[in-house]
Amino acid sequence: MKKTTMKDKKIIITSPNLSQKQWSSLILELNLIKKAWAPYATLNLQAPGVKKIIAHGTKTLSDKD
Repeated sequence: MKKTTMKDKKIIITSPNLSQKQWSSLILELNLIKKAWAPYATLNLQAPGVKKIIAHGTKTLSDKD
């Protein structure tokens, strides 16, 4: 029996006219999708400053600076 391997799937999103606020909102939305899809697939977000955007955008009132 032949063993099949899964290839990584990749999406590239580009936009020349996104503001920084729109960029941050897009990253946070994609993070919500990543969390919702966690039971079905492992999704990875790679972008400049993505960890900082998610950390800042998901802060709660009980989190300290």
